[in-house]
Amino acid sequence: MAFQLFSNQFPRQSAQPHQQRSVASRSNLSLNLQPGQKLVRGWAIALTGLVGGFIGLTIAFQPVQAEPRAANDGTGTNVRQDAEGIFDIDGGQLSGDGANLFHSFQEFGLDANQIANFLSDPDIRNIISRVVGGNSSMIDGLIRVSGGNSNLFVLNPAGVIFGQNARLDVPGSFTATTATGIGIGDRWFNVSGDNDHANLVGTPSQFAFHTQTPGNVVNAGDLRVAEGQSITLLGGTVINTGTVEGSEILITAVPGESMVRLSQDGHVLSLEVTAIAPESSDAAGLVEWSAPAASIPELLTGGDVSHATGFQVNDDGTVSLNGAQLSTQPGAVTIAGRVDATNLSTEGEAVGGTVAIA
Repeated sequence: MAFQLFSNQFPRQSAQPHQQRSVASRSNLSLNLQPGQKLVRGWAIALTGLVGGFIGLTIAFQPVQAEPRAANDGTGTNVRQDAEGIFDIDGGQLSGDGANLFHSFQEFGLDANQIANFLSDPDIRNIISRVVGGNSSMIDGLIRVSGGNSNLFVLNPAGVIFGQNARLDVPGSFTATTATGIGIGDRWFNVSGDNDHANLVGTPSQFAFHTQTPGNVVNAGDLRVAEGQSITLLGGTVINTGTVEGSEILITAVPGESMVRLSQDGHVLSLEVTAIAPESSDAAGLVEWSAPAASIPELLTGGDVSHATGFQVNDDGTVSLNGAQLSTQPGAVTIAGRVDATNLSTEGEAVGGTVAIA
């Protein structure tokens, strides 16, 4: 299924107290979105808008292509680099049931020939990693999980960029987000401050954007997970010019000071967005992220970022790819690459997964 360059942009306004969107899956759903091509088959995909309204801040910002470096905050994450550019990551803190493993990084990034290898075991269901240093993550290498079938979450409110050499070797699902916290059971794992790791028991199902300016997510890489697994990209603005491939794909632009709840009833993926009400029980334990997030042009300026992603930041502050201008406004989702949710049945036939772009 081929589409022309797609940009889903929404008006700037605050999150309403309660919004819910549903996206139905379709059979044989394979999206190959490339600039200049038109729809050639009659499949429909529902697009739902999460409005993005927040205060824009202009700051002097240079993306940092830093190597993985553990935060000195008591989480106990260990990072060891060998001579071949592999960073083995272990340590961290476990939830009380041993199913969730938490890491904390001061910086997290990879060059093209580097590997971040998260060490797991069969009992660990989720590896949840935060980046606390205030610099965006420029990832142009391989992210791997070894030793178990864990899902991997990477949270960096300052921004996440996947370069053209970025790849995944993850046996479970993968989530990259600029959320400031992730809800597990009735508690929150926050990027800022301390966390009660032992009591963070359960499945991650909520994302909090407790900031006026959510950071942005840009993918120019080749992000693929195994059949039956999902990829989620959540940020203030999301741009994909690379490949995203999984059985379920969620690409969502999220407004500031809001929560996103994910649920699935049968073949319908639901996204519930609510404004953060500080006095509510749902917000209990949330910690605000106060550092400003860079705009897309600022995120892509400096260092080797433009070269690694293929983007060009123009003199007027706009961003182009192969001569085509991309929307970088808050609340925009821009797809100019491949998004594929095709699975194979037991008979070897292609069957559809779920794609939600919001």
